Amino acid sequence: MSDPSGPLVSILIVNYNGASLLRDCLGSLAAVTYARREVLLVDNGSTDDSLKVVTAFPGVKVIRSDRNLGFAGGNNLGLPHCVGDYVLLLNSDTIVRPDFLEPLVEYMNQNPRVGVAQGKMLLSRHHDVLDVCGSFLTRFGFLYHYGYWKPDAPKYHHDYPVFTAKGACMMIRPSLIPKVGGYLFNEDFFCYYEETDFCHRVWLAGHETHFVHRSVIQHLQGGTVERTQKSSYPLEQFLGNQTFTLLANLSLTSRLTILPPYFAIFVASMVLAGLLGKWATCRAHGRALLRCAKDLKKIRAQRRMIRQIRVVSDQEIFGKVMRTPKLDYFLKTFTGRLSEYVDREPPTAASEPR
Repeated sequence: MSDPSGPLVSILIVNYNGASLLRDCLGSLAAVTYARREVLLVDNGSTDDSLKVVTAFPGVKVIRSDRNLGFAGGNNLGLPHCVGDYVLLLNSDTIVRPDFLEPLVEYMNQNPRVGVAQGKMLLSRHHDVLDVCGSFLTRFGFLYHYGYWKPDAPKYHHDYPVFTAKGACMMIRPSLIPKVGGYLFNEDFFCYYEETDFCHRVWLAGHETHFVHRSVIQHLQGGTVERTQKSSYPLEQFLGNQTFTLLANLSLTSRLTILPPYFAIFVASMVLAGLLGKWATCRAHGRALLRCAKDLKKIRAQRRMIRQIRVVSDQEIFGKVMRTPKLDYFLKTFTGRLSEYVDREPPTAASEPR
C-alpha cells in the first residue's frame, strides 16, 4: 500500500450504457494499491443496468445526468465534484493494474510544470499492442499517434513530452483550469479531440503534457461508442473538432503556415475517399467542414480567449512537441495499415531533426 499521506487522486469515469464494462473497470480500481483516492462516476442518462452494477461498489460516488452529455460534457459535469489534488480521467472500457497510479502521482509531484500526464495503454482486444503513447503535432496540422498499434518495445520505455495525451487515461492538475480558459473540455466537441484542445491550451498557458511509461492499463478501445454510433460518426467528430482547434488555437503566423497543407491534405483525402467509393468517409469530411463553417463565431471567441491565456509562443511549443513522420505514415493511416509503420525513437531516447 502506498503512502497514506500522499496527494488525493480523484478518479473520474464517464459512463453511457456501459454496464457490460463497468464491473471489470470498477473491480480493477478496487484493487488499486494507491491509498488516497476517490472514485466518481458520471452517468450520462444510461438506460441499461449501469446504475445497478455500481451498487456493488458502495465507495463510488455517482453523479447523474438525465441526458447523454458526451465525454466532454460528462467530465465537465463531474469535475466540480472532485476534491483531489489530481484528477484522473479514465474510460469505463479500461482495466487498471493495481500499481498504475503511483507512477503518475510520482511524476506529477516531481515535475510541477507538467499539467497533464498520460499512462501507457495496451489494447487487450488486439493481443496487447499499444494504444497511442501520446501524440505529436505535425507540420501539416494532423496528429502523429506515436506507438499506435505497435508491439511494446524499448523505444516506448521512456517518459517524454507530447503535444496531447489520450483522454482514456489522463491525469490533470485541476488547479490549472482557471489558467486555460476556465473550463476543462469544449462541450460542443461532445467526444473526440476534446483532450487535444485541452492539452493545447495547457501548453499555451506555460505548462506541459507528458507520457509516463510505467503506468500501465488495459484499454478495450471504443467499447461504448462502437455500440451507440454509426461508423462514420467518430471520423466526422474527430475531423470537425480537430479543424476547429487548429483554427482557434494557432497564432496567425502558424495558421498561415500549417493550415494550407492541412486543408490540401483534408480535401485530397475527401476526394480520394469518393473516388474509391468510401462514401461514409467522404461525407464525414464534408460534414466536418460544414460544421466549422457554422461555428466561425465560436472559433473567433476562442481565439480571443487564447490571446488572454497565452504565455508561450507556438514556436516554443513546436520545438518540444512537433514531430512529422514520413509520408508513409499518412498513407498507411488512410489505407488502414498503420501497424506497419515503424516509429523512430522518442525525444528522450534519441535526438531527431524537426
